[in-house]
Amino acid sequence: MATRRSLRGRHAAALIAALTLGACAPTTKTVPFSIQSNPLGAYVFMQNQRADGAHSDWIYLGNTPLTANREIKTRGDHGSDVIVVRVVREGYFDQTKSWSAGKLPAELKEQGKVYWNPKMVQQ
Repeated sequence: MATRRSLRGRHAAALIAALTLGACAPTTKTVPFSIQSNPLGAYVFMQNQRADGAHSDWIYLGNTPLTANREIKTRGDHGSDVIVVRVVREGYFDQTKSWSAGKLPAELKEQGKVYWNPKMVQQ
């Protein structure tokens, strides 16, 4: 028969395990993006990269100026996932910017969206 103390210890251990696993569970957030470019008309692509080296395929989002909502999956450990956006236009060098998933909420809170306006450089 288990004592009261050992039951409390088991409950505490189960709670800690649940909280720890919950912190690393994948979460999905809708993130509004606003991507411009100078000049306009560039292709916009996005990729999700993880700290373990895994990454998604590049996803075409549209042409600039672009306003889009994207579902972003993160593992919840703040900083392990990176969202990469690439802007491509013929005759110009590609421009790339990345945001750690842990920093996206701060930018969303400050600006209400993820915003980027790269100045394209001619080749």
